[in-house]
Amino acid sequence: MKQAILSLLVALGVQSFVPAAEKSFYKEPHGLFSTRPGEAKSLTNIKRFGPVGLGIDLLQPAFVMRISHIEAGSPAAATGKLKAGQIIETINGQELADIDPRIQLGQILAAAEAGDGVLKFSIKGEANPVIVKVPVLGAYSKTWPLDCPKSDRIVRGVADYLSRPGSTEGLGGIGMLFLLSTGEDKDLEVVRKWARKAPAHRYPWYIGYGGIPLAECYLRTGDPQILANVQKWVDNAARSQHNDAWAGRGSALTSYGSGHLNAAGTHVVTFLMLARECGAKVPDHMFNGALRHFFRYAGRGNNPYGDNRPEVGFVDNGKNGKLAFAMAAAAALTPEGENSLYARARDVCAIQSFYTTTFMLHGHTGGGIGEIWRSAAMGLLHDKKPSQYRDFMDSRKWHYDLSRRFDGSFCILGGSGYDKELWGVAYPLTYTIPRKTLRIAGAPRTKFSRPYQLPRQPWGTKADNAFLSFEAVADKQGKKQDLSGETLAEDSSLAFIRRFHGSRQPTDDEIRRYVHHQEHNVRNIAAFKTLGINSGYIGWRAAGGKVRKELVMEFLRHKDPRVRRAMFGAILSKPDVMTPEIFDLAARAVKDPEESWWVKDAALQLIGRGSADQVVPLVDLLLPYLKHEEDWLKNATLTALTPVAADERCYRRVL
Repeated sequence: MKQAILSLLVALGVQSFVPAAEKSFYKEPHGLFSTRPGEAKSLTNIKRFGPVGLGIDLLQPAFVMRISHIEAGSPAAATGKLKAGQIIETINGQELADIDPRIQLGQILAAAEAGDGVLKFSIKGEANPVIVKVPVLGAYSKTWPLDCPKSDRIVRGVADYLSRPGSTEGLGGIGMLFLLSTGEDKDLEVVRKWARKAPAHRYPWYIGYGGIPLAECYLRTGDPQILANVQKWVDNAARSQHNDAWAGRGSALTSYGSGHLNAAGTHVVTFLMLARECGAKVPDHMFNGALRHFFRYAGRGNNPYGDNRPEVGFVDNGKNGKLAFAMAAAAALTPEGENSLYARARDVCAIQSFYTTTFMLHGHTGGGIGEIWRSAAMGLLHDKKPSQYRDFMDSRKWHYDLSRRFDGSFCILGGSGYDKELWGVAYPLTYTIPRKTLRIAGAPRTKFSRPYQLPRQPWGTKADNAFLSFEAVADKQGKKQDLSGETLAEDSSLAFIRRFHGSRQPTDDEIRRYVHHQEHNVRNIAAFKTLGINSGYIGWRAAGGKVRKELVMEFLRHKDPRVRRAMFGAILSKPDVMTPEIFDLAARAVKDPEESWWVKDAALQLIGRGSADQVVPLVDLLLPYLKHEEDWLKNATLTALTPVAADERCYRRVL
């Protein structure tokens, strides 16, 4: 129980509560991933030992292996000697050592596939080992999944699985997207047959997941029947749009996400970008509203669940990765391409995959959907962030291998409701996105592409574009820290939280380093630390030190809006630190016509923490914001005016 509580505290980023003697437990290789099975747990099930075809329960003392089930038709079942309940003493002579047992199992499997394909199971009470034979695939190359025979064999296995009769209708076309991503003509033909007759779905889930491969297939083939089908899907998207976005099942259920479910709706935006490139007639109001609505999330936080401001935290359940692909489709559509703000928005959303990945398999319904789009989006950075891309892939290869099945299909190990073939067929996009065979992955325009001029400044002021920067904030000398050497083990979410929220208080320079970081969650946590607050990854707050007033003022006056926003936002959670000087800085931000809208959003809310006497002189300044084009600023203005809503000096004007 004690270790379980400590594990929970660390996962929440509350390492300062962990006794010093216990802290070594969380050093590598124990804690790279937050979902690592722990020695204190009475039972952890590893549902799939990759293509071997059996599941393993981990028992105490850690880690005793017990077979939980055997998959029919698998290599394990072919032996006729393995069954549920048996205790595995060793696999190829190995007991599970003092590391993440999932990683060790993945290494055992990879070694067998690179050798003779033999796995020897020593079973308790049996004199002879049970031999399981899996196909020999070879080892991953240093450049995998590109120029890698093993990766190519895995991709081909998934494609062949999807090409079987009855396998091509999965989840409204999600498997079709993978088939298109292989770049092979025979897979294109499978998709083409599906795309010509795919029914026009009404649910946004299906419109997004199925519409993307539908449009990608047209851009590859120019088939007029597919284009006619694309138009039907666009028309259905128009019917189900609500307040510039979509719910999950087509109706505006305002009790959930204020009528939106961005896990579904974000892919509809991607589809609309591709549909317009196909030449489909997309209503301007629907198209422009959706583009603007989702663009504003990029770089300013996490793509939220519903019709909200961007969220904070290192758990995104795949929505950030999806937003990266929506922005990729926008960059592909507009003539400016890689020189557009959309390309920058794509990249800042994609790099979140790196910084969030150690919180693996977290999120609504188990987090499996997050692993699909986190991995796929990281593939967009194969060329731009080669060091981080390689670290990401090599650190997670065990999960891809254990998620594979013996018939060539994929599931998502530990992915709860998504740990099944229906969703798993999207997971191997991890292997194919860097091939750049899809328009949303960087493939060049085809002769059927019709570029379309998107707004060059779709949201905010020029100051807001700083939030789309791929670089750290410059210091007073104009120098930017080099982030290219950051690693998962030292700098991603879990490692950063452990280090920054340790018992030793960081120095001012350490706080500056992180408040100048490119990643918004890192900046936000550093700003909270300036106020003496420990901020966990899911919004948990705890006292963590003193208020550093000089740093607070330095950050509020900083020339980069990313730093100003982080500090204003942190103060919203600790309004008791407000001083007349801070209030005046918030008012100054609201007055400045060139100030970032995202900074103004926080500044307006902060004004609402002031007194009536402070707010009354600002009423004439605030009232026009009630008619602002951006709903966040309208909402923030209502907060700003709350102290004077009943004040005799101005209530009539306010009402």
